[in-house]
Amino acid sequence: MTTYDNGDKIFSAEDGISQTVLNPDGSKKGAFTGVTRFTGGTGKYLNVHGLGREVTSFDASKNFNESHSEGEYWLEK
Repeated sequence: MTTYDNGDKIFSAEDGISQTVLNPDGSKKGAFTGVTRFTGGTGKYLNVHGLGREVTSFDASKNFNESHSEGEYWLEK
Protein backbone atom coordinates (compact mmCIF):
# COMPACT_ATOMS: atom_id res chain seq x y z
CA MET A 1 0.00 0.00 0.00
CA THR A 2 1.21 3.48 -0.85
CA THR A 3 -0.23 6.48 1.01
CA TYR A 4 0.10 9.97 -0.48
CA ASP A 5 0.31 13.27 1.41
CA ASN A 6 -3.39 13.99 0.86
CA GLY A 7 -4.37 10.58 2.32
CA ASP A 8 -5.19 8.86 -0.98
CA LYS A 9 -3.95 5.27 -1.16
CA ILE A 10 -3.00 2.73 -3.82
CA PHE A 11 -3.32 -0.94 -2.88
CA SER A 12 -0.97 -3.46 -4.45
CA ALA A 13 0.34 -7.01 -4.29
CA GLU A 14 3.91 -7.97 -5.15
CA ASP A 15 5.37 -11.27 -6.30
CA GLY A 16 9.04 -11.86 -6.87
CA ILE A 17 12.08 -13.98 -6.39
CA SER A 18 15.38 -13.16 -4.72
CA GLN A 19 18.48 -15.22 -5.44
CA THR A 20 21.97 -15.07 -3.98
CA VAL A 21 24.94 -16.90 -5.48
CA LEU A 22 28.24 -17.63 -3.80
CA ASN A 23 31.22 -16.67 -5.97
CA PRO A 24 34.44 -18.77 -5.97
CA ASP A 25 36.19 -16.09 -3.86
CA GLY A 26 33.52 -16.40 -1.14
CA SER A 27 31.71 -13.15 -2.00
CA LYS A 28 27.98 -13.15 -2.67
CA LYS A 29 26.00 -11.54 -5.47
CA GLY A 30 22.24 -11.15 -5.25
CA ALA A 31 19.38 -10.34 -7.58
CA PHE A 32 15.67 -9.66 -7.13
CA THR A 33 13.05 -9.67 -9.88
CA GLY A 34 9.48 -8.71 -9.06
CA VAL A 35 6.08 -7.68 -10.38
CA THR A 36 3.65 -5.41 -8.53
CA ARG A 37 -0.07 -5.43 -9.38
CA PHE A 38 -2.03 -2.26 -8.54
CA THR A 39 -5.42 -3.52 -7.36
CA GLY A 40 -7.36 -0.41 -6.36
CA GLY A 41 -7.21 2.55 -4.07
CA THR A 42 -8.98 5.47 -2.44
CA GLY A 43 -9.68 9.04 -3.49
CA LYS A 44 -8.54 9.79 -7.04
CA TYR A 45 -6.99 6.29 -7.19
CA LEU A 46 -10.28 4.53 -6.39
CA ASN A 47 -10.30 2.49 -9.62
CA VAL A 48 -6.57 2.24 -10.32
CA HIS A 49 -5.16 -0.88 -11.97
CA GLY A 50 -1.78 -1.61 -13.49
CA LEU A 51 1.59 -3.30 -13.23
CA GLY A 52 5.06 -2.41 -12.05
CA ARG A 53 8.26 -4.35 -12.76
CA GLU A 54 11.51 -4.24 -10.79
CA VAL A 55 14.98 -5.72 -11.22
CA THR A 56 17.52 -5.20 -8.42
CA SER A 57 21.16 -6.27 -8.06
CA PHE A 58 22.68 -6.22 -4.59
CA ASP A 59 25.80 -7.04 -2.60
CA ALA A 60 25.29 -6.55 1.13
CA SER A 61 29.01 -6.86 1.92
CA LYS A 62 29.72 -3.78 -0.25
CA ASN A 63 26.54 -1.87 0.69
CA PHE A 64 25.59 -1.99 -2.99
CA ASN A 65 22.01 -1.93 -4.26
CA GLU A 66 20.99 -0.94 -7.80
CA SER A 67 17.38 -1.06 -9.05
CA HIS A 68 15.51 -0.46 -12.25
CA SER A 69 11.73 -0.04 -12.07
CA GLU A 70 9.07 0.68 -14.65
CA GLY A 71 5.33 0.42 -14.75
CA GLU A 72 2.03 1.65 -15.98
CA TYR A 73 -1.37 2.24 -14.47
CA TRP A 74 -4.80 3.34 -15.58
CA LEU A 75 -7.96 4.55 -13.90
CA GLU A 76 -11.07 2.63 -14.87
CA LYS A 77 -14.38 4.49 -15.00
